[in-house]
Amino acid sequence: MGLKKFVEGLDWCDIWRNLVLCCLFGTVHLYNLDLESPVLVKGLKGTLFGYSVLLHSYKGEKWFIVGAPKANSSREDAIVNPGIIYKCRIGQNPEGICEELHLGISAGTKCGPDCVEEKDNQWLGVSLSRQPKKDGYILACAHRWKNIYYLELYKRPLGSCFKIPADLQPSHDSRLLPCFRAYKRSPDHSKGLCQAGIASFLTEDLIVMGAPGSQYWTGTVAVMNVKTNSLLFYTDDENTVKYGSYLGYAVSAGHFTYPNSTEIVGGAPQQELTGQVYIFEQHGKTLKIIFKAKGKMLGSYFGSSVCAVDLNSDGLSDLLVGAPMYSTVREEGRVYVYLNTGLGVMKELAMELVGMNSYAARFGDVIVDLGDINDDGHADVAIGAPQEDDQQGAIYIYNGREKGISPTFSQRIHGQQISNNLHAFGQSISGGIDVDDNGYSDIAIGAFMSDRVVLLRSRPVVNIEAFLSLPPSINRKKKECFENGKPVVCVNVTVCFGYKGKKIPGHIVLLYNISTDVNRRDGFPPRFNLMSDSSLNSSLGHIALYHNIIKCNTHQAFMKGEVRDFRTPVYFEASYSLGKHIVKNESTNSFPPLQPVLQRKENQVNGVKNKTYFERFCAFEDCDANLQVSGKLLLTGSHVNKSYLAVQEVKRIILNVSLFNAGDDAYSTTLHIKLPKDLYLIKMVKVVEKHVTCDLISDENSTSLECTVGHLYMDFLSKVGLSFFLDASKFTRAEEDIVITVNATCENERSLDLLEDNFVTLSLPLKYEVNVAVHG
Repeated sequence: MGLKKFVEGLDWCDIWRNLVLCCLFGTVHLYNLDLESPVLVKGLKGTLFGYSVLLHSYKGEKWFIVGAPKANSSREDAIVNPGIIYKCRIGQNPEGICEELHLGISAGTKCGPDCVEEKDNQWLGVSLSRQPKKDGYILACAHRWKNIYYLELYKRPLGSCFKIPADLQPSHDSRLLPCFRAYKRSPDHSKGLCQAGIASFLTEDLIVMGAPGSQYWTGTVAVMNVKTNSLLFYTDDENTVKYGSYLGYAVSAGHFTYPNSTEIVGGAPQQELTGQVYIFEQHGKTLKIIFKAKGKMLGSYFGSSVCAVDLNSDGLSDLLVGAPMYSTVREEGRVYVYLNTGLGVMKELAMELVGMNSYAARFGDVIVDLGDINDDGHADVAIGAPQEDDQQGAIYIYNGREKGISPTFSQRIHGQQISNNLHAFGQSISGGIDVDDNGYSDIAIGAFMSDRVVLLRSRPVVNIEAFLSLPPSINRKKKECFENGKPVVCVNVTVCFGYKGKKIPGHIVLLYNISTDVNRRDGFPPRFNLMSDSSLNSSLGHIALYHNIIKCNTHQAFMKGEVRDFRTPVYFEASYSLGKHIVKNESTNSFPPLQPVLQRKENQVNGVKNKTYFERFCAFEDCDANLQVSGKLLLTGSHVNKSYLAVQEVKRIILNVSLFNAGDDAYSTTLHIKLPKDLYLIKMVKVVEKHVTCDLISDENSTSLECTVGHLYMDFLSKVGLSFFLDASKFTRAEEDIVITVNATCENERSLDLLEDNFVTLSLPLKYEVNVAVHG
């Protein structure tokens, strides 16, 4: 096997508002792992310190457990690079001192009746796992551990693992040799090359170990029950998994069929050259495949990392599968998502997680369940891309959601953001332990090519409850405030905030910005200002908040003088961000409190919006308008008194239209005038004070005029007269009459009885006219 995985048009008000928002919210904090106060521990150069890493807790003490698979033991000088497991205390350890855990039997002692071990280059620390409960034990494995009892025949790289008790006392460790078979002198093709422990995973009762070398590298999964002390392997009686598939290269376990059941996951990245992943269910003393997922690209190493995690908090495990060598150009990497629909039926999501899709990043080489690090009720995951940016490495945080997982990462952490000396950052990741006791799990990351591990702490997450209170309506005739000594209409805008969050000492300062009339009609200025004698339609504020206490601030908004739109609701909006976190009594803990961050929720912005309406002063039921249209066609010159149009004699017609609103204000009033073919508009007499604008629409058979009347609305009991000069010179035959239709519409004329007088048809006969002169 060799090395595992890696080594192979605004107005000035709008402009000012945006400048204010940039100043208030322009600084974007990373979410929610803190990068300002990392803890780094360095191992001996060239030992691959950090190839595997765990966070561990025992009776309040917090530790890094670090695998250095190429390190030399201080006790066994004759052994070449056996690998070491280190424990490094977190906190009160300014020098970053790490202690070796002495594991295994003494040199020269037999490991069984026909077992003599060889620990040279055994790669102790290739994998580390922790039992998921308080003060759980640790499993450390060396997949290249060999039995050389039958040295004259061959060495047997069986692989070895050690149970390390929670107190980290080496005298209590116990060795596991899942592939060892006593008195097997002849070559054991099924287990003799199994390399158990290249991957491992612990539940409360089970130890799951991958053994990809079994059965000529077909591979298998070994499952030990610590309660019953039983051991079983997946046996491929039906040749489902092919030779050279490396089943067991990655393993996990979860609750796939029922919330209280436990099923096993095994990855086979070489199966059929595209890779496959299997979910196994225990049936008596056998493991049965209940689900398999297939890779999509040759050589992508689909299944070289797997993670069983309940993304949507439904009590059932979902599945993430890495394909770190997936290539569009070269080994950008992919992670595939399978949601559990119940009883172990997995549905693959159409989306794929891609990180930054960076060249040769190997995104998906590591996938780890971090638990709920942002306090939104859903599990979050970290995905490693240890070769990103020329092997510097990066990790990506993806948040669980009610519908599965966020399609984009919430945080990308590049190794160089922490230290210029980090390489292969993200090769190993561990979470699930709250190192600084702030209520949030923290995360450890290994960077083995620089022999370092890093601790990043999770910042507290603040969940803001925001309310914006407005009066139910605005009385535009009630002027209770003063601006420049003149009475004006004003509105009280009250913003209220409270927050929830785990273990946030002291209080926080919330910064906010109130904006007025945010959903106004396009092209119209705001109808309210937030400061007297000012054109600003936004205002900044701040408020000190204490846990679970609601506090409010009230601002006054002033209505501008020239407001015409009394129909559209007036929306007010308050956007907010966190200011400084203030702690009066600094903690004596070695870890000072971190600045909290605002919680990010799916499809939710950090703001609140509310609306109010102008009161309608209506004289009629339902505030209905009542448009009445009349019109007349006039001839000019010597033809002014004629009731017909003389073809080729009359060149111009005047269309007079009168529109009267006998009801309440008519909103979005429009006149629709349809002219016949060959009758053309010359001009309209401009009516600027009446706010009339017309658009000309032509097709093959007619010409239409669409005229908007009034500035947003036509006042009640108002009248508008329009005159249109029309060119009739194109009429050459006295056939059909000239017919012109005029129709008036608005938004708030709904009664059928009121619509009868909205339409008028005007006609003018066409006739030939002959001038006869009689001489006698």
